[in-house]
Amino acid sequence: MKLYGVQANGRTGKVQVVAGLAGIHVEFVPTTIESAANKDFKKKNPLQKLPVLETPEGHIYESNAILRYLARIGANKTLYGSNPYEAGLVDQWLDFSQNELEVNTLAQALQVFGYVPADPQAFRQFGEVNTFNLSVLEEQLKKSKFVAGEHITIADISLASVVRVLFTYILGEEQRKPFTRVTEWFTAIANLKDWKDFFGRARLAKVPFGLPIEQKQKKEEKQKEEKPKEEQPKQEQKPKQEQKPKQEQKPKAEQKPKAEQKPKEEKPKVQPKQVEEDDDGEKQEKKKNPLDLLPPSPFNIDDYKRQYFLDKDIKNQINVLFQQIDAQGWSLWEIIYNKAENEGKMLLITNNMKRGFLQRMDPHFRKYAFGVHGVYGEEPDLQIRGAWLWRGVEIPQEILDHPSYEYHTFNRIDLANEEQKQKWANYWVFQEEDQVTNGLRTRDVEYYR
Repeated sequence: MKLYGVQANGRTGKVQVVAGLAGIHVEFVPTTIESAANKDFKKKNPLQKLPVLETPEGHIYESNAILRYLARIGANKTLYGSNPYEAGLVDQWLDFSQNELEVNTLAQALQVFGYVPADPQAFRQFGEVNTFNLSVLEEQLKKSKFVAGEHITIADISLASVVRVLFTYILGEEQRKPFTRVTEWFTAIANLKDWKDFFGRARLAKVPFGLPIEQKQKKEEKQKEEKPKEEQPKQEQKPKQEQKPKQEQKPKAEQKPKAEQKPKEEKPKVQPKQVEEDDDGEKQEKKKNPLDLLPPSPFNIDDYKRQYFLDKDIKNQINVLFQQIDAQGWSLWEIIYNKAENEGKMLLITNNMKRGFLQRMDPHFRKYAFGVHGVYGEEPDLQIRGAWLWRGVEIPQEILDHPSYEYHTFNRIDLANEEQKQKWANYWVFQEEDQVTNGLRTRDVEYYR
């Protein structure tokens, strides 16, 4: 039998996991969505969708239908339930997985990965529905080890393939706390050899990845920051209008103090400004980036960025950097993404992961950093790496707070080591597609500036 499907795809994955659990050898034929759209593939599936299972009797499409077929013919007779009632529960949870959990998860994931424009309101609504869906699953798993009883079934694998997306990208530790049984159940499935063979080691997010920051959202944030500045004069005028205390003092016999009090009353008019300025100053001090508190450095990254982009000779500019950099105030780093076993198989998906890493970087960090970040190598073993320059000699808070920080390795470059410097420089010099960078083919590179 042959399975036609997209590499690193959840629906393809659950079929391969079930085939392994059923003891059935299925040859996997990597198939792109584009190739499935040709006329020849239409003979396998008139809908021209993936995955498709090729059997001696003919072709079967729709992933859950393929799961049922494999469970019926496989050696593991409990994959479709041990009795008619359990078989009914399997069908019930397969429908729940496809019609309830997967629909809303996909809607969220497409926004997180940047395939569709971010819509925070819709994202929250899909999340609320999935919170309810997970609570339903949580209650079921309190009754039995797996959704249909004490044995794992194809329904568990189908559900787990969706929960994997939720737990890896959308729900962090805090959001998962109400679902202890779901987490235990998913962890047990994720530790199965057949699961690991396709999906690799499970990585549960500590912090949700969230939505990529859009330019529109940035503009709105800037406008919100500017509005208080415009409203401040209005607030300053309020003390001028509130002169009732002066009128209340008129009945007093001594009027000379009143004359003396007038300048005192005028001073508070200025004082609120000072207080507001002081308040703003305090807020700014609280928000002050630790990188701003470092000792002054003669190296100016903004000047270097301008110089870099004006010079067509990148190699020359990297040599200039090595000469000008202040090693006490700045440092060079190589960033390597530690991909899971099922990642890096398709260029389109890997490119999207690379962009997602850059989009989720704190936008204010651009003031202190400059980098190139790219995809290198060949399918199905693509790598995501980057060469960065940033303020300070340690890993800054902006990097530590990144949702995927724990999935990366950070190598600081020793400026006294020519081999390390050359490796770092290669990322910058060989940016064109199909050039060779440190032994790997350059596929797609972006600046962080």
